[in-house]
Amino acid sequence: MTRGLQNKARTNSKKNISARQNKAKVKESASRTVASRIKNPELVRKKHLHIAKKAAKLFIKKGYHQTTMREISRATGMAIGNLYGYITHKEDVLCLAFDAFHQYGRQHLDARADIDTGNPEELLRSFVHGALQSVRKFREEIILMYRESRMLPKKELRRSQEKEMAQIKALARVLERGMDEGLFRPQDPFFAAGMVFYQLIFLTIRGWMFAGKYSTEETEALLEDFIINSIIMPKEKNHQAEKS
Repeated sequence: MTRGLQNKARTNSKKNISARQNKAKVKESASRTVASRIKNPELVRKKHLHIAKKAAKLFIKKGYHQTTMREISRATGMAIGNLYGYITHKEDVLCLAFDAFHQYGRQHLDARADIDTGNPEELLRSFVHGALQSVRKFREEIILMYRESRMLPKKELRRSQEKEMAQIKALARVLERGMDEGLFRPQDPFFAAGMVFYQLIFLTIRGWMFAGKYSTEETEALLEDFIINSIIMPKEKNHQAEKS
């Protein structure tokens, strides 16, 4: 094996290790918000996600205050005593619903070992495509976040905001690199990253406008193209910049 190939292999190995470490961090922190008496972390993660998804639908339908723990118990198919093995208070369920979206959304950037070295356009496309899939999967949780955020304890609300801010800052780093390389058109990377995050959830809160005109897949594809094209510099301008 030549020295160049050896160096490339070592670099790829480091990237793979770093990616696995980042994925482990995301997985590890999935249920840190809510205490559980159950000692099996993997089981706790699965149950917390199950509780979050079922409870989010109830909270949207009935409202947080109007939903009882017995109704959550029935919706999850878990006996009330078993349910309290995974949570302590009713507000824990709300925290889990907020956590669910953030934990999966974070993977699309955190799990990338090359966020500060990889191709900015490839990173942007990968993030937007993956994030739109997460938005579809966690539609109820996103709606709940906007309806019931005032119900979260202040400490958990700040924590939720910090999680979202961390994702925005990570995307802003990617956008800044793309701007430096003449690939992206925004003037301010942080503002652009914030707008990308807003557009990603647009279909969840205003998707009714397109119902009947486009399928879900068509609408998501159109939104993905809209977001990407608002960031990436047109190819002809790239060529002009290279010539000058």
